[in-house]
Formats: sequence, C-alpha cells, structure tokens
Amino acid sequence: MKHLETSYETHDGKKLFLQAWMSDSPIASLLLVHGLGEHSSRYLHLVEKLNDSGVSVFTFDGRGHGKSAIGKPDAFFESYQDYLKDIDALFGKVKSYVPGVPAFLYGHSMGGGLVAAYVLDFKPQAAGVILSSPAIKEAEGTSKALIAVGGIISKFSPRFKALKLDASKISRIPAEVEKYLNDPLIYTNPIPARTGNELLIMMRSIQKKATEFDLPVLLIHGSEDGLTNPKGSEILYEKAKSKDKTLKIFPGGYHELINDTDREAVMGLIINWVKGRI
Repeated sequence: MKHLETSYETHDGKKLFLQAWMSDSPIASLLLVHGLGEHSSRYLHLVEKLNDSGVSVFTFDGRGHGKSAIGKPDAFFESYQDYLKDIDALFGKVKSYVPGVPAFLYGHSMGGGLVAAYVLDFKPQAAGVILSSPAIKEAEGTSKALIAVGGIISKFSPRFKALKLDASKISRIPAEVEKYLNDPLIYTNPIPARTGNELLIMMRSIQKKATEFDLPVLLIHGSEDGLTNPKGSEILYEKAKSKDKTLKIFPGGYHELINDTDREAVMGLIINWVKGRI
C-alpha cells in the first residue's frame, strides 16, 4: 500500500491537505469525504480493506479541518457550495490519476450530505456512492425560531460558536470516544454559526432535489444516531430514482458506524457493495 501526501489550491486560493493510499494494481478508485470536525486520517482501517480489494483511496482535509486549517482546526467555511467545488475538482483528479477504472464517492456525516449535494448539483460520472450517517435532515423538533436566529447570527457573526456536539454519541465503544476527544486534529468546540447554517441550507436543498438522485447508492445509518437524523437517509432512499439503491439501518448503532460495535459488519457491507459494482 503506497501512501501519498500533497496539497491542492482551491478556486478561491485556499490550500487543502490531500492524501491517497494506492493499491498495487487498482481496479477502482474512491474519493472519501470526512465528517464535521474530524479529518481524513481517521479512516485508515477502512482504507486498508478497500486497498486489499483493489480500490485506491483518495481523500482530503476539508476547509477549516485537520491539516487544511490555518492554525488549529475550527470547522469554519463560508459556503457549502465552495466545498462542493472542492469535491468536484478532486474527484476529477482521482479519475485522471487512476484512469479507466470505476470511480466511487464516499461521504460520512457532513461529508455524506456534501457528497449527496454534489451528486445532485454536479451530476458526476460515478460508479456508485456510499453515504455513511449522512447529514440530510435536521434533528426532529428543530424550531423555526431557532433556525431563523441561526441564520441571523451566521450573517452578522459567522464565527460565533453556536452548537456543541456531544462526542459521547459517536460510538458505543468508550475507547473510541476517548480517542476522538484526545485527537488534536479534531475540532470539539461548538460549531461556528456560518458552518451550521450552511449545512442546514445544504440539507434542505438535498431534501428538495432528492428525486433527482440517480446514481447507485448505499445508505448506512445507526438507529440510535444522535448526531445526524436517520430519517434523512430514509428520505433519500425513498425519493431517489436510482435503480440500484440500498438502505441499511443498524439497530442500536451510533454515529460513526465504522468505529462502533458493528464495525466489522459495516465495513464488510461497504467492501462487498463496492466490489459488486466494479
């Protein structure tokens, strides 16, 4: 397994940290988009399984995240549309770097929402899409007043720390929660108002356009996910016009399914799904 690291300058002059793990004889490629507050190096155990199956994996630390952040990570970005442009540019690089083989997209949490939005807005040529605990629908009972206030704060004080996420909800394995909390490249403070508002706009756009989703898709979600709403995965599954679509809800599962108690079954499902479409 060959590991590469480099950087990429975005359309608006930001520099993003990129990395890839190359299979010796790739029969497919995959671009992985990580979740809110985290970074791309947390997926090595899944990458190794993909590499063993002949899939070369490319990924990056998103705007305000991990090694792409200026100084410490702050999870801040101005517009989710900028993020979609990053995904589009990097997916193009993936396909040119490993030409002539099926190319897949994988997104987790915020990254899952971004990948879904990217598919709907950019109509990429992809062999399949894996969405892990995607951010597609806001939490049940979110008040309109709170949403309105969030929009105002986003406009006038975009970096205001607005929403604290509960790290204990990422996994039922205490050691995984501790690892998450002690990782210096993970942002664990409250999420900036602009970031939160942009994700809300993104989720509403996905819900509105869901019937246009037509790529092969695997949706996985934990029934007890307290960070992204499992109903979002159900909405996309029900509305998507994809002929090849699968929804798997893991009973009792928390947010990070590849780091939860069912992780071997989850990763096995992902690997088999990809291999079935190569």
